[in-house]
Amino acid sequence: METKPVIKTKDDIITPEKKVDIPLSSVRFSKTWTFWESYTTKSKTEKLSYDDANKQIFKWSDIVTFFQFWGKYPGKDIKNIFFDGNNVKFFFEEKYRINSMNIFQEGIKPMWEDNKNKGGKYFQLDYQVQKDKIEDFVKAANFNWKKLALCTMGGSLPHAEFINGIRLVDKTDFERGRIIMFRIEVWVTKELEENKLDELKNYLSKNYGCEKVTVKNIP
Repeated sequence: METKPVIKTKDDIITPEKKVDIPLSSVRFSKTWTFWESYTTKSKTEKLSYDDANKQIFKWSDIVTFFQFWGKYPGKDIKNIFFDGNNVKFFFEEKYRINSMNIFQEGIKPMWEDNKNKGGKYFQLDYQVQKDKIEDFVKAANFNWKKLALCTMGGSLPHAEFINGIRLVDKTDFERGRIIMFRIEVWVTKELEENKLDELKNYLSKNYGCEKVTVKNIP
């Protein structure tokens, strides 16, 4: 049987002038999310209060607004703000280093003392990186961090309804030969049952390139 070619008309051609209206409800998350930066000081003697060490940068409730923010945020490529294998980045008149990016539900701070975090747990994924492989790690970290953010906000992780937030932390030890360490954390509420912890733990290990995932208590 002969296959007839598909004849396209000018109405089938998509041009920049043609706008497609997407209902906001179709791209809205079920929760509003906030993005926080956490800082440490360049000076060993200066101590930051919690409010000075953690700043809420942005919030959104739909995927379009998230990508508008993410497309302009320097930290979408972690080597722009974290240790890149050679350089430590300092900001705000060279006084502070950004040591973590945090995405949490609106109304929940990335701190143990927040009442919605108290008594919960967090999953810790540690990555130790050899200096000659930092570029490969950066590519993987950028991909996995964005994937984790989207899966968390979109509710596709196992038991996502119990997740308060996620963190990507630069744990590089600059005092002892610059051991390059990065960490992902997934914070869950105390309502997540013990028998479901292993399911989420195994999922994170399988899908985010970390063989050893530990579960720790939030006091």
